Amino acid sequence: MWRPVLLRALITLAFGLTTVFWAAPGPLGLSLTLGAYFLASAAAQYAVVRTLALPAGDNRRFVLQGAAGILAVGGVVVAISANTAMAAWLGGVALAFLGASELIAGLRKPAAGTEKKLALASDWRISGVVGLGTGILLPFYATAGPHALMGVAGGGALMTGALWMLSALTLRHDGSNPKAQ
Repeated sequence: MWRPVLLRALITLAFGLTTVFWAAPGPLGLSLTLGAYFLASAAAQYAVVRTLALPAGDNRRFVLQGAAGILAVGGVVVAISANTAMAAWLGGVALAFLGASELIAGLRKPAAGTEKKLALASDWRISGVVGLGTGILLPFYATAGPHALMGVAGGGALMTGALWMLSALTLRHDGSNPKAQ
């Protein structure tokens, strides 16, 4: 379980660090970088959901994979458009959908006695709030230019990347140690 979560963390941190060190991305650089980030994040999200092996009737599976699909489509359109306003609005919508889906998955309580709580539930709540907030804020910076959009998206990415890195390391640690007594 920790490997796909680590993959998502590395993708997110790589994008966040790119935004920190790229001084003047321009509309094309913004669109290609944001599009690649969305596509890679969608693939990582799909791998996480697939690894969880949620039952077919579980609505978390539908919500999380649907958001990954929206993120992937958004990534393709943003990359093709090479337009700052399109990147701001469509990127904001895609990130808001991903954040909302994680928030929904994290807030869902298991039915009494039917299933146990998932290990990622608390991380989904935090990541969902950050993703939703980043998605809502992104369109407000559309007129500020590509560097501002990269800063807003990168700031959210750095926060969630650090969260997912800690989550992956915790899952790795907890999975390697057998429970004592």
